[in-house]
Amino acid sequence: MQTTLDTTWWKSARFSGVMRYHRKSLGKAVGIVLLILTGAQVLSLLFPVFTGHAYPYSGVFADLSVTMIVSLVCASVAAHSGTRFLLRFGTSRLAVWLGNLLSLSIGMIALLLGTLVLSIATGGLVLWLSSALPAQFSVKTFEQTTASLMFQSTLRSALAALPAYILYTVEWVCLFYLLGVCMRRKKWLTLAVIIGIPMLILTLTLIPAVRQAAEVASQADDRQVVLLSMQWIKIGLDFLRFVEQQWPIIQLVSAIVSLPLSYLCMRSTQQP
Repeated sequence: MQTTLDTTWWKSARFSGVMRYHRKSLGKAVGIVLLILTGAQVLSLLFPVFTGHAYPYSGVFADLSVTMIVSLVCASVAAHSGTRFLLRFGTSRLAVWLGNLLSLSIGMIALLLGTLVLSIATGGLVLWLSSALPAQFSVKTFEQTTASLMFQSTLRSALAALPAYILYTVEWVCLFYLLGVCMRRKKWLTLAVIIGIPMLILTLTLIPAVRQAAEVASQADDRQVVLLSMQWIKIGLDFLRFVEQQWPIIQLVSAIVSLPLSYLCMRSTQQP
């Protein structure tokens, strides 16, 4: 009895079991994606050897786009079947929610780092092939520089941008998980909000502009038409500039707000 009363939340909530389940499932998914990317890179390196064409080398990079796509898929799976599988053992909903987010974040960061390591290995192999087999393997860069210099410069840039990429990955994992739990509960309502609100804002913005443009065009005043066009172009550019400058803050705030929202949506999941 004393042992039962002294047990920690970590054990009573089965948090270690949640993390162990995600380590196996997410580890398998990340491994498969990296294996596919490795196979694609090997094929791309073999193609110039047999065809004689130059290899288009773009340098070292961490593939954030692939990480985002895999994050969306894995977050959706974790919000649906992953959550239901864990809750059927009577696991704490807080432990499942926290375990889902932590596991997804760690797994997607591992995928991001894996793409960087793969890119570095590919770059090293490209440099070796170009020096060992100069007649069969030539390199074409997108900049007026050699492959070795491009490898060094892009490696420094990739390492400098890595902390920001890791932060972006964690933020989008939180947003994708919220999207997943919302889609699980109210699919059509979630789609209506995601699609309807931007369309409503766009419509409310365009209707006055179209009406004003029609009134100016009906008056056949070329000077006013030109001024109106320049005015709306300036408004559009100012909006794009604002979004570009403030987007990191908008994304961070959105990710923080998504945390309690995703828990509120997830905790109402019925135990199967």
